[in-house]
Amino acid sequence: MSQDSEFRAYHYIERVLKDLGWDTRNPSRGGQVYTQGEFRNHDPLLTRALGQKAPENIILISWNRKPCYWIIEAKNSHKKLKKALEEAKGYADKINESERKVAKFITGLAGTPDSSFLVETHYWNDKEWHEVAINNYKTTGFLSLEQCHDILTKNSHQITHFDDDPNRFLKKANAINKTLHNNGVPAGDRAHVMAALLLSLAQDGNMRIDDRPTALVREINGNIEDLLRKHGKEEFAGTIKLTLPATEKNHKRYRKAIVETLQYMREMNIRSAINSGDDSLGKFYETFLKYTNDAKEIGIVLTPRHITKFAVDVLGIGPNDRIFDPTCGTGGFLVSAMDKVRLTVGGGRPQAYESFRDDGLYGVEEKDDVYGLAIVNMIFRGDGKSHIYDGNCFDHQFWIRDNQVFYTMPEEEIPEGANKPFSRVLMNPPFKISRSESEFIDYALAQTKEGGLLFAVLPAVIIGGIRDKRGFDFPQWRSELLKRHSVKAVLKLDKNVFYPIAEGTYILILEAHKPHVLNSEVFMGVLFDDKHRPRKSKMLSDYDMTDNVEIMTEELRRFLVGQSVELSKPREQVVTTLNPDHGCLFSPEAYLKNKQPETLGKIVDRTIALSAAKLTVTGYSNERPINPVMNLKSFLLKDFIGRTVSPPLKASKGYPSGNIPVVSATAKNNGISAWKDIPHEKRLQNLITISKTHNTQPCEAFWHPYEFSAIATVHIIELIPEFMESEFAILFICQSITDNNAWRYDYARDVKLDELEVYFPVKNGMPDIDAIIEKSKQEANEFLWESQYSKEKSEQVPNSNKNVL
Repeated sequence: MSQDSEFRAYHYIERVLKDLGWDTRNPSRGGQVYTQGEFRNHDPLLTRALGQKAPENIILISWNRKPCYWIIEAKNSHKKLKKALEEAKGYADKINESERKVAKFITGLAGTPDSSFLVETHYWNDKEWHEVAINNYKTTGFLSLEQCHDILTKNSHQITHFDDDPNRFLKKANAINKTLHNNGVPAGDRAHVMAALLLSLAQDGNMRIDDRPTALVREINGNIEDLLRKHGKEEFAGTIKLTLPATEKNHKRYRKAIVETLQYMREMNIRSAINSGDDSLGKFYETFLKYTNDAKEIGIVLTPRHITKFAVDVLGIGPNDRIFDPTCGTGGFLVSAMDKVRLTVGGGRPQAYESFRDDGLYGVEEKDDVYGLAIVNMIFRGDGKSHIYDGNCFDHQFWIRDNQVFYTMPEEEIPEGANKPFSRVLMNPPFKISRSESEFIDYALAQTKEGGLLFAVLPAVIIGGIRDKRGFDFPQWRSELLKRHSVKAVLKLDKNVFYPIAEGTYILILEAHKPHVLNSEVFMGVLFDDKHRPRKSKMLSDYDMTDNVEIMTEELRRFLVGQSVELSKPREQVVTTLNPDHGCLFSPEAYLKNKQPETLGKIVDRTIALSAAKLTVTGYSNERPINPVMNLKSFLLKDFIGRTVSPPLKASKGYPSGNIPVVSATAKNNGISAWKDIPHEKRLQNLITISKTHNTQPCEAFWHPYEFSAIATVHIIELIPEFMESEFAILFICQSITDNNAWRYDYARDVKLDELEVYFPVKNGMPDIDAIIEKSKQEANEFLWESQYSKEKSEQVPNSNKNVL
């Protein structure tokens, strides 16, 4: 039985080493791991030193062009962990009796899959053995090759950087979620279970795993109570503790879920993650919720750590600030603020940092399980007071008097001599709940002193929408907001930042209690991070945009402190004034500029080439004209619209198949999505459609000289007569609409006709239609000649306007 149990550990060792990137093949076959006696006849040093004895595994580590070894010995009971370690040390000592001293790591492994495995690793520094630790916490899992190299390079058993590889986080998050699912833990309870186990491990990294489910749960709950009692939060233990399922027959499955989840957490060295300098606990929990659960069902969406860091950097958080997050989640914004101050003043001004740490960080979190994680996150990051409050933020009205921060209930009178305490608010309010996100903004501003700055992550509807299904009037709210507070900056975020929640998001920065002056400058931009690159968004992917977080951080920080900014990226950043014609619209896309003038010639050349290519079906073959001079100018499309037409159809599903094309917001087949038998009164002809709505490809423009119908996902326009006389001019405008405006829109923002720009060659300051026609003819002919298309073959060109012309 004993041998069987230890044999079962082999599969565990192999799986964990593979997860960490080790090649578990025999080194004689190009791998890195010997299993039992595989080293014999392949490694003379090991063969001479160990003879017929062999540990479970020996890992061969190549370092500085020399081999060194990691010895792993396993036992079948937690009580035998020290024995396993002693035997591993014995093997290492035999190897090191040679002159080369090459056995540098030993690991004792003890347990079974049913009871989980305990892991302890030591390092030989050429003088003595020391237990390996990450961020001052003893490791509970195996090491990666990179971590081994770090230890060898520094010749120190202390690792100062936690390995928070996002791919490993994702694998562990998926494995934990699968374990919880397979053992009957509902999706809505998994965040609670994770929070409880993280708190328990924070207290005791090698807790006892009892065979009895009741005893195991009692052990976990006891650890939670002990940890919270240490930090004055014992009253919260009752809401975070684990509870066994109601029926006894499910107790074993619940225990299995706990044991396997604890195992995965130990493999990650989760206690070291908690104590990491870059909020690795928050990153892991965010990954767990983001990718492995029904985020809408759980109702928790955490702010990515690159956004929390961006927030504290641009707001210039300092030791004299008091920070508030009314919906703090696991404390991501607060942790980033603490790290910012620690790194900037902690070394030279330790008292300033300690004062900020003890009395500068405040948060409220309503969900009990997330609140527990926020507490432990702040505790292990060195926050001496943990001013994290549970409950609904609207039940907390914060005040400061005699330099002491406290709160009252909303119905209580304002304390005499009290003022609002917070100089910086960092927040990401919950989306799409019964309360509007705008109510959270109003509440947070009410806790902020005059001149304080608020940084909020908000959905698209708040920034540029009219009203949503809940009935909130956002234009009215934006108008009222400007009467009391100033808009300093608005930035659009990548659409995948909060994947899988499909919601366009923006950053809004406000200055509290200073009415907005309409001619005051506002910073508008798009924040683009390669780690969250949207794969389908025209706004960012079609124009070779690259990561701009660093430059945006610097430029926005300079702007907020009143310094001049360079604004080197016109499609990504602009300083402007709010336009009243936009109805207090805050959307940065409405204000961002097109490319630099010297590049516009290329844009127009491309526009002409593409529109001319669509005309090759006509087989132009006249003589090549002289290339006209292309003096370019930007115009608003609305100046060339003769009329707009309402789409005649709400949907096309109710009509039988037929020969009338129905146009919707698709970028394929000239915008045609179906062919139906449409009544004559609902047909249109010789008009342009522009796709406008979300979940499609906005701002694709097409000309339809034939009979067609359309649904409400497109704008329908007719140009002024001068532009309707030539198919060259019509197709040029269609292509120009798409080329010069599609970058402004994505699934979260509808196309606005009054924002659209088109670029024309000009003559006497006006569009030169003749130049467009001549240049287009030239491009059409060159397209035909270079492709060696005859008129007959051009009839078969894919994606042409064959139906159009």
